[in-house]
Amino acid sequence: MTEIEVVRKKIKNMYLRVREDGSLLVTCGRYTAQKDILRFVSSREEWIIKAQLRMQKHESVNREGVNGPVVYWLGEKKYAVYVQAKRDSCTVDGDIITFYLKEETAERIQKAFRKAANDKLMSLINEYRGEWDRKICEAAGLQIPEINMRYMTGRWGVNHIGKNYITMSTRLIHYPVEALEYVLLHEYVHFLVPDHSRRFYSTVRHFMPEYKAYEKLLKQEVL
Repeated sequence: MTEIEVVRKKIKNMYLRVREDGSLLVTCGRYTAQKDILRFVSSREEWIIKAQLRMQKHESVNREGVNGPVVYWLGEKKYAVYVQAKRDSCTVDGDIITFYLKEETAERIQKAFRKAANDKLMSLINEYRGEWDRKICEAAGLQIPEINMRYMTGRWGVNHIGKNYITMSTRLIHYPVEALEYVLLHEYVHFLVPDHSRRFYSTVRHFMPEYKAYEKLLKQEVL
């Protein structure tokens, strides 16, 4: 049976959310009866199953070599191989991703993967950023931003406008390179339009007419 957490608040309606681990969160009124909560959840069984399947597929795409042999690298399926070595590292060659590890632990695998992912993503970002440095920052008389990487689960990128730097998520390594290009542009456009208004997306479209197709890549199913 799926785990259900109930949070009671001073509200009239009930709300249901499927978490990333597949468990359910029900938010309801303080005095809502347990039988009404179970009836509410049962009435949405089909929606819950579909949402849980989406979560499972999303989790599979974002594996880092720790849970299972399949790893997605820039949208392509790779197969993990683990080799004992004096120093931890991770390399990609064809359809094989090799983890060289002093000791085969989840922590070392993850750390080696994220180091390789950050290096690869920064290399690609340095290839793509020149166009936006010129067309957006220099054209608008803005300072060229600093860009760094960080593993983020809730955001693909963050524009720290006041501090003039962009943070990109390490998780982008799992998706096709066009998704990285879109997120990078998305954050650059925030220097011109800080919110997500119509003007913001109109500006994104001006620079990247096909951006919606690239945005969808971040929601792709497992191949």
